[in-house]
Amino acid sequence: VTCDTIIYSTLIKGFASIGDADRAMALFQDMRTDGVESNHIVFTALINAHAKNGLMKRAEQLMEEMEKEGCKPNAITYSSMIRGHCVRGDLSSALQVFEQMVDCGFRADAVIFNTLLDGCVQHRNFDLADELLLKMKNTKVAPSNFTLSIIVKMWSKRGDLDKAFEVVRSALEDSTGPKVDAQVGACIVGACIHNRAPERALEIFEEMKTWPSFDGPDNNTYAALISGLPRLGYLRKAVELTDEACVRLNTNPGQDKRLLAPSALAQLFRALRCERVLQELGPSLAAKLRKAGMAVDDKWLAP
Repeated sequence: VTCDTIIYSTLIKGFASIGDADRAMALFQDMRTDGVESNHIVFTALINAHAKNGLMKRAEQLMEEMEKEGCKPNAITYSSMIRGHCVRGDLSSALQVFEQMVDCGFRADAVIFNTLLDGCVQHRNFDLADELLLKMKNTKVAPSNFTLSIIVKMWSKRGDLDKAFEVVRSALEDSTGPKVDAQVGACIVGACIHNRAPERALEIFEEMKTWPSFDGPDNNTYAALISGLPRLGYLRKAVELTDEACVRLNTNPGQDKRLLAPSALAQLFRALRCERVLQELGPSLAAKLRKAGMAVDDKWLAP
């Protein structure tokens, strides 16, 4: 079978989607050997594959090759480059690519801003995050629910839990803005745990169950509480919440079994052992988990 540009680009995109830069490049070399012409889809996929792995030197070389061959980068190409620089924590280079993209006539959307904002929060460059949020507002780019989750994480890392709550409260009151979804809910609970405020975590957890059209609490919310509360002196409350999740699993056959993350459960059983209440609480908890269809590692119950 003779491979043409379409077949090669499809295969390269496949390997790029899973971040397998080596196999994507091997196909690209085969493409060159066979004399098959490249296009912007091929180059963008290759750049994406390398950017996902933070291999930005090679990604930049591919960008140069792309332009030499007359293939113009598109918004996806620039987005991949920005994401790659953010993965490496090179926010200066990410911002340069962002400005280059805008200069070339592409409008930055919420996805691009979210990529930059997430990079800023991950690498604790909060001043740049503030600048980007202002730029986002001035250019009238509507935030998404993912933007909300990033902002909540940002204020959590800055140690200002009140600001994180203010973001959520404002979004709940604004019917025209982004919806507060399960991801945002998990972030505000996680922010409370991170800032050692278990009572506020439990309060907002109960409150979110009353939010209109709310699709949570989800597995990340339960994981944050079940693994975090024992560290803050609320071990028995973590057990109660695990019981609650088991009830949800039993009463709703369609409920995703991932509601209880094995890693969070393992941490809970370790806490039971450390606090010397494993024999008291462990067997009944394990029985409830098994009844709910959850796998229980026998090692969790080992004394």
